[in-house]
Amino acid sequence: MKWSHLAVLAAALIAAFGSGAAAESLELTGTLRDFKDSHGDMEYSRKSFGLRTGIVKSTLGADKKPVFNTRYNRGDYSYAMITSKDTFDQWFRNVDGVNQSVPYTIVLEDTDSDGIFRYQRSKHNNKSFFPLDGQLYGNQGRSHNYHFTYEIHTKFTYSDPASRDYEMNFQFSGDDDVWVYVNNTLVVDLGGVHSEEFGSVNLDNLAEQLGLEPGKTYDFDFFFAERHTTESNFTLETTIQFLSPLYD
Repeated sequence: MKWSHLAVLAAALIAAFGSGAAAESLELTGTLRDFKDSHGDMEYSRKSFGLRTGIVKSTLGADKKPVFNTRYNRGDYSYAMITSKDTFDQWFRNVDGVNQSVPYTIVLEDTDSDGIFRYQRSKHNNKSFFPLDGQLYGNQGRSHNYHFTYEIHTKFTYSDPASRDYEMNFQFSGDDDVWVYVNNTLVVDLGGVHSEEFGSVNLDNLAEQLGLEPGKTYDFDFFFAERHTTESNFTLETTIQFLSPLYD
C-alpha cells in the first residue's frame, strides 16, 4: 500500500475548509448512540466471539443505514451475537427508551506531515475509545461505557490517479463491528464481537467497481458498534480528502 506525500493537499483543503494553508487535520462529525447493557445485542448471553462477515447487505438502505442480512450465512443470529433484525435496526436509529444520542467529532491529524491523517484510540497508545464514559446511560457499574454505536456520513471528491502521487486509501483497525460504504457499496466488513481486527480499501483499485469517476463527489458512510467488555479500539488512517463534515 502506497502512502506517499500528498502533492495536491493544499488545493483540496482550500475547498474543504476555506483556508489557503495546508491543513494538519481533518474533522469528522457523526452520531454516538448509547445503549443499556440489557439490550439484546449488548453483552449477548450466548457468547460467540469472532469476526463475522455478511451480517449486513452489500448496499446501504434508502435511509443510508446498513440493511441486516436476514439470510445470514449461518441462519443463526447468535453466531453474530445479534438477537434479531429488529434489535439490529435500532443500532443506528434513534429509538425512545432504547438508546440516547449525541453528536461527536473526531479529529484526524497529519502528525508526520506525510499526507496520512490518523485518529488512534487503542490499547497500543493507552488511549482506548470510550467517548461516552459517565454520559447518557453511564458506565452501568463498569470502569467504562462499553455499549454504543457511532456513525459518520461524509463526502469526498474522487480525483484522477494520474494527477496525484498518492493512492486514495482508508484503513481501520479496532473492535467490535465496523462497516464502511463508498458510493453506497460495502467496502470494509468487520462484523461481530471480536478483538481488534484490520480492514482497508484502496479506492483507486476499486474505482471501476464502485463507479467512481474523476471530478465527481461521492458518499462515504462509516458505522461502528462497541458491544461488549473489555476493550474498545478505534484507529483510522486515510489519505482521502473528506469534505466538510455532515452531521445526521
